[in-house]
Amino acid sequence: MKHLIPSAVLLTSTVLYLGIGAANASNLPQKIHESKARLQSIHQNVSTLQAQLADKQKTQTELRAEIAQLDQRIQATQGQLSKIQGHRQQTQQEIRTLQGQIDKLQEELQAQKGILTDQLRAAYMLGGETPLAVWLQTEKPAEIGRLSVYYQALAKARLELISKTQTTGKEITQTQEQKKKQEAHLTQLATQTQDQEKTLEGQRNQHANLEEQLVKRIAADQAKIANLEANANILNGLVNRLSTQYAQQLAAERAAAARRAAEAAARKRAAERLAAQRLAAAQRAAAQAAAERRAAAHAAAQERAEIAAKAAAEQKRAEQLQREIHQAPPPPAIPVQPPKIATVTPVAPSAPPPSTNAVGHGSFPPPVSAPVRYLFGTPRVHGGPNWQGITFAAAPGTPVHAIAPGMVLYAGPLRGYGEIVIVQQANLVLAIYGHLAKPAVQVGEKLQTGSLLGGVGSGGEMGNDGLYLEIRSQGHPVNPLNFIR
Repeated sequence: MKHLIPSAVLLTSTVLYLGIGAANASNLPQKIHESKARLQSIHQNVSTLQAQLADKQKTQTELRAEIAQLDQRIQATQGQLSKIQGHRQQTQQEIRTLQGQIDKLQEELQAQKGILTDQLRAAYMLGGETPLAVWLQTEKPAEIGRLSVYYQALAKARLELISKTQTTGKEITQTQEQKKKQEAHLTQLATQTQDQEKTLEGQRNQHANLEEQLVKRIAADQAKIANLEANANILNGLVNRLSTQYAQQLAAERAAAARRAAEAAARKRAAERLAAQRLAAAQRAAAQAAAERRAAAHAAAQERAEIAAKAAAEQKRAEQLQREIHQAPPPPAIPVQPPKIATVTPVAPSAPPPSTNAVGHGSFPPPVSAPVRYLFGTPRVHGGPNWQGITFAAAPGTPVHAIAPGMVLYAGPLRGYGEIVIVQQANLVLAIYGHLAKPAVQVGEKLQTGSLLGGVGSGGEMGNDGLYLEIRSQGHPVNPLNFIR
């Protein structure tokens, strides 16, 4: 009864758990986990009880085997007892036979004693006379020889009778002793057999009591196991029902997630198409700007070449005039002033202008910690269109950081700009970072303020080391100082 109480409590708790599970199905995974834990605990209890039941059944089997052995021993003892009883009856029969022999011998002994008594009395009546005296006194001397022989035979018979009587007495004594020994031995065997039978019967009763107790315990364990299995079936039904509900809920969530993923993928594809379009527009704009810069640089180079050619021609003509003057005859007395010869020096590469203390008016941090070298809208040293961004006098390898959050639209080389990174910062605002050593980001990567874009490159078409920053709003370049501090 004590073992059935936890099972009943578990069954009650399981039923309550079913009601609670039906009332609140929002936390199905936790309920399934708890139910499976309870089910596993029940299975463990059932396994333990089954193991104990198997041990008890094994013990019961062993007890039954021992009882069977005891029964065999009892039967053997009873067989021995039966044999002893038969032997005892046979011995008793032999004792009765011996008793008959003893009685017969005693009768013979009494007869022999009677004969001896008669003989002794007759001898006494003779008075102790000698055979010679008897012969002298007889009236018939012829009978003296016959009487002599008679007396000799009588004396011999008397001696033999006395000896036989003594032997018979000894035989009677020996037979009585043998009878007593047989009776004592039979009594001892009977006592030992009865004691052994009682001991075996006691052991058999003890084993029978143990078997009865084991049968009761096995019946209780079987009832407990049946109760636990019933609880396990109820709990297993609950787990299956909760698992089905959870699977349906999970399928619905997956379907919703798939729909959201499809919508997000569609939005992403649309954003990628828009980004690609913007990137193509930015690349076209950059290519156009590069073409314009190349055309301006070509025109400036042609102009410089024409100036150099003119200067060389003037120099050559001046030298020719000097040679003619030196080769001409001396002039008349009128002094003549030599003409002035104009000299043109070749154009040399210009040194980088000094850095300016430019002040930004925006809220974003600068991409590098370096002074501004060229301002927005200022003319280029070697001609061409004015600067559409600003340049920073930063050393090669200086880390370049994003000035604002955004998504990378392009990362790679672009003619005229070296390695660049184009970031979509707002709906129609692009940030272009030029003259990088190597981009550290990839297309589609989302950036935060301060994200590492790469390092400052060396040389390039700027002519000097530094970083180029250009910001475009709606496709038009604007002053970056309006965006950074």
